[in-house]
Amino acid sequence: MGGWFVDIFAEYLFRVVTRFIKTRGSGSWPTAKATVTSSGCPGTAYGCPVGEVYYTYRVDGELYTGSHEKPFILHNSGENYARHFAPGTDFIVRLKPGQPSVSIVPE
Repeated sequence: MGGWFVDIFAEYLFRVVTRFIKTRGSGSWPTAKATVTSSGCPGTAYGCPVGEVYYTYRVDGELYTGSHEKPFILHNSGENYARHFAPGTDFIVRLKPGQPSVSIVPE
């Protein structure tokens, strides 16, 4: 049982560090309004639970899609996070300058 928890925690830490590296420096990127198309926290047989959010946004009239994943230790926490992103909900994303197809959900 202890090894199982260590596996979950190790994956959680890996995902947190990866997200940090991906979002580092994005605080000054321009923003756009995005709309949630779906969200959830699928069950896993192993590894840490991950809250998932899928969304669309427009830049200069062109439609883009994006996704956001946030890791959790407890499945219930991931479900609660995903509930904040109900389909149809609008929120703000940051866009990589010069590459509007690259978006980040600010935390």
